[in-house]
Amino acid sequence: MKKTKTCFLTELDVARLEKHAGAPGADAKLQDMLDDVLERAVIVDSHDIPANVVTMNSQATLIDEATDEHMTWTLVYPPDADFAQGRLNVFSPLGLALLGAKRGEKIRFTPPSGTEKVLKLDKILFQPEAADDFTL
Repeated sequence: MKKTKTCFLTELDVARLEKHAGAPGADAKLQDMLDDVLERAVIVDSHDIPANVVTMNSQATLIDEATDEHMTWTLVYPPDADFAQGRLNVFSPLGLALLGAKRGEKIRFTPPSGTEKVLKLDKILFQPEAADDFTL
C-alpha cells in the first residue's frame, strides 16, 4: 500500500474545487483527481488552517534539491492558471501534490514527462487565510 500524506484543506477550497471539477465541459478526470486528494484530506474551517499549509491562492517557493533550482508558484483555479506568470493550475500533477502540503515537506508528483519529481516546499510566501483574507 502506498503511504499517502494527509493534507489539510479548507471547506471553502473544497467547495470551489468541487465546482470547478463539476463544471459543464470540465474534463471528467478532474473529479477523479479531486477524489484522490479528498480521500487523504482533513477538511477544516478556513480560520483553523495552519499558516504553514498551502491553500488555494497561496504562493510558495519550492526547491528541486537535485538541481538546486528554486521556483515560486501561486496555486490557482483553472481559469486563472498562467504557467508563464507562475500561476499553477491546481488540477496539474504538481498543483494537486502541493495543495494541503506543509512547509518543509517533500512533494512527489509525476509531470507529463512521466518521471517522478521530488520538490521541497521551502517557504510559503503568502497564504490567504494567514493574511485574514477568506475571500480569495
